[in-house]
Amino acid sequence: MEKILSKSELDRRGVLLFGAAAVFGGMTFAMSDEVKAEEIAPGVTLKVFKSVPPLAAVPGAYTKANLMEITFQPGSSFTENGSKTVDICEIQGAPLYVEIKGMAPFTLQPGDVYFCPVGNVETDTNKSDKPSIMRIIDLELAA
Repeated sequence: MEKILSKSELDRRGVLLFGAAAVFGGMTFAMSDEVKAEEIAPGVTLKVFKSVPPLAAVPGAYTKANLMEITFQPGSSFTENGSKTVDICEIQGAPLYVEIKGMAPFTLQPGDVYFCPVGNVETDTNKSDKPSIMRIIDLELAA
């Protein structure tokens, strides 16, 4: 049986999708001199481009939005155990194989956009011979 979304869930998702479209729809991440980059697993690099307070028009108790990018080199993999944020992600470059606890594995293709909820346990693997890039809007929830 398919879940029926309430009006507030539809409105919230619509706002999030609109935000994702604004960031990913032809715009690029603004590169500043203070880009933070770190290797979070062998062959997997996280770059944080910008952190901004949310607009008042975005519903929910979000304290900050982070614009980030994770690059998966060929054959690399990363597991996140219990995400503490809500993420809106877009895939670029090579496809990305995704395993989420409680779901059947699937492959995201370049251009696919998807949402990761708080508490998500996910393993992402690049099974191709080219880099895969996950562009992310990460919404931090108030404590």
